[in-house]
Amino acid sequence: MFNGTNPLPKRIFSINLLSFLFALLWSLSPSMSFASQPMEQPTSYPITHFEYIEDARGVYDFTTILSSPLVGQFQHYNKTVISFGITKSVYWIRFYLPHNNDDALEFGQLLQLNNPNIDKIDLFLPVADYSDPAKVRYVAKTAGVSRPSATMDIRDNTWVFPIPQQIRKDHFLYLRLESTSALRLPMVLRQSSDFISETFLKNMGFGIFFGILLSMFLYNLFIFFVLRDKAYLFYILYICFMFIYQFQVHGYLKLWVTLSYPIHNAIFWLCLSAAFISAIYFTSNFLQVTKENSHWDKILKALVGIAILQGALGVSGYNVWANQIAHGLGLGGPLLIIGLAAFRFHQGFKPARYYLLAWGILSVGIIIWVLAAYIPDTFSAATYLLVATASEAILLSFALSDRFRVMLRKESALKEHIQYYRDLSLSDALTGLYNKRHFTKKLLQEVEFAHQNNTLLSLLMIDIDHFKAYNDQYGHWAGDQVLIRFGEALSTTLESRQLAFRYGGEELVVLVPNANCKEATLLAERIRQKLLAEEFTPDSDINVSVSVSIGATELTSEDTPDSLFQRADTALYKAKETGRNQVCME
Repeated sequence: MFNGTNPLPKRIFSINLLSFLFALLWSLSPSMSFASQPMEQPTSYPITHFEYIEDARGVYDFTTILSSPLVGQFQHYNKTVISFGITKSVYWIRFYLPHNNDDALEFGQLLQLNNPNIDKIDLFLPVADYSDPAKVRYVAKTAGVSRPSATMDIRDNTWVFPIPQQIRKDHFLYLRLESTSALRLPMVLRQSSDFISETFLKNMGFGIFFGILLSMFLYNLFIFFVLRDKAYLFYILYICFMFIYQFQVHGYLKLWVTLSYPIHNAIFWLCLSAAFISAIYFTSNFLQVTKENSHWDKILKALVGIAILQGALGVSGYNVWANQIAHGLGLGGPLLIIGLAAFRFHQGFKPARYYLLAWGILSVGIIIWVLAAYIPDTFSAATYLLVATASEAILLSFALSDRFRVMLRKESALKEHIQYYRDLSLSDALTGLYNKRHFTKKLLQEVEFAHQNNTLLSLLMIDIDHFKAYNDQYGHWAGDQVLIRFGEALSTTLESRQLAFRYGGEELVVLVPNANCKEATLLAERIRQKLLAEEFTPDSDINVSVSVSIGATELTSEDTPDSLFQRADTALYKAKETGRNQVCME
């Protein structure tokens, strides 16, 4: 090899690795900034004039290509970038290296082929023969995804070949291309120093891109473990598979891991298929597609089936068919998802707005990426797709956050409704106090708690004196006002653990935890006096007060809820029989 002692390949690979890692860490830091010192534009010479022969059966070798019958069959290629789309044919390309007057470029030139996904590349370089400089001999260089990475002269995510000093620029260079993916191959001749500068910036960009995906993955993985929401799980899987797919499709996996071609190919198709399937399930879960939207559900299931077929064909080696399906999914899938998101947004599902924006941006990137395989272009399709993918990942994370915010709002409203109806079922509609049903449940709980923990518990029973006569004289509406006012007075008098209930009619009950009978009697006396101080105006010229009788008792170790209640009722009866408007204990 011409560069057997040349330190340039190792130097370039070190710069590739360091710049990529630096950008990856930089993009993960909270203080990430794109500010940097501008670098000089690298001097490069795009190769744009080609001639080609299509070898439909792949039977020609280099000797055959140089033979007289085929030399005259090369056709002029009228486009500036080699692009034959997805094809089973092998193509032979011949071209001249650009001539230039810059002597500095004559040493350390590199030929860069800017598509990391070509299966097989054979480059034939014309060099001066050592024994006779007037003669030309060709030296073969091999590269490609299906070739061992050890054959690479320079370890880069693209294919880079050092141009030897003995190169004969007056002779054609020949290139044999074979690939099951889109056969599109921009070529450029660079000076090594400019290649290093361009590679540094390129790897910085890729490092930032992969750093964004990794950040979104880790951030939403943490949220998933907190919330256990399936939408986050499918998003995490989508980002994970998309990360691996992009890492491979842009040629970085082969730099980090040495894999056989079948495994490399299987990883490619499995990750692409899994990323699409995860995106579909994420879409279904995020947009809450239910059985009511049966037509959309069927469309999404059909897309999953197509993605599974694509992955199966790719893993089985039918790459051309798998690529055709992948391009169809790439063009049609996002458009269908956008249609579904627009439909759900029209139905009132507001978080779909971020989803629409995210998939809209990604769709533009995918469309440019797919069309670039068939339409030679002057823009970088890969750059558009990278920016679109990173933007989509960020916007989908925003969409998840917005969805979670909406869900929290709905959950809060639901809890308020539940609490409202729960309180309604436990409360007395007139007084606002707890009702008899809740008293029965609460009395049992408090008695059991007091027995288990050896704590005090007292019970007060309150009866409004002569309440029937009050109703007969002033009417039931006036009687209701007494009950309402007494309910309010009890609520403001009692402490947090002391609970008041309307047991029925004019009877009220108060549970007094952590209090003996004497303490409960003191509380009962305060209640009696406060209720007696309330003044009512049943008629415009009449002010009256209403008294209450109260019975108090304390829980004993032998008591049941029924026996405690019965004893409090006995104490109340005693207070009523001995004159009313007083507190008696039993």
